[in-house]
Amino acid sequence: MNYQNAIVKIEGELAILLCNSCGIKLAEGSKHEDREHYCTMCMSGNCKAKFKKEN
Repeated sequence: MNYQNAIVKIEGELAILLCNSCGIKLAEGSKHEDREHYCTMCMSGNCKAKFKKEN
C-alpha cells in the first residue's frame, strides 16, 4: 500500500507505523490508516525525541 500521509516502514510483510513528528514506533500490522499519526508525547508538546530520517 502507498502511504502519502502516514509514515510507514515496511519490513517484509510487516508494516510499522511511525509518529509523524518524532518517528517512534506506534504500531505494527499489515496495513494502517493513511493519515498523520502522533505519539502521546508529541500530542502534549513534551516530546524531546527528534525524527530520524533514513538515507
